[in-house]
Amino acid sequence: MRLVKAAVDQLVKEGQVVTIEAICHKSAEIDAEGRGVKKSALLENQEAHVYYCEHSASFRTAQARKRTGKPANASAQAHPLRIDPHRDLDRARYRYLQMTKPEVVERLLTVEQAYGELVEQQARLQFEMLAREQARVKRSQDKRGKNDHEPK
Repeated sequence: MRLVKAAVDQLVKEGQVVTIEAICHKSAEIDAEGRGVKKSALLENQEAHVYYCEHSASFRTAQARKRTGKPANASAQAHPLRIDPHRDLDRARYRYLQMTKPEVVERLLTVEQAYGELVEQQARLQFEMLAREQARVKRSQDKRGKNDHEPK
């Protein structure tokens, strides 16, 4: 932690950008043994990582970008469920890869819900068509039966 703090403080003093790479290089310059701090050590040591995060503009910018991302519900509204089966799959794949994990989950849940509703609607329509066909056949049979009993 001592090397991380010294490296970060030196980077800030020199007006340089505080990044993990910069900390690793600067700590090697400061370290009497010349070994410095490795990236994995910086990421795994919670105290050192917190100190890095507090001083890293790029880390804070990335965190702010994540927080101010589109809400998941807005994403579902932005991509209505009018899906062209002949769409450009590469473009669709790219669009999904640009979404955050929560946005992809919301999109998936929305599509699954819509799919379930469509399956129910299809089943209702099939039963309705079957009932109408059976009623038509029965009327047809009743007409024939009525015509057979009428005197000629």
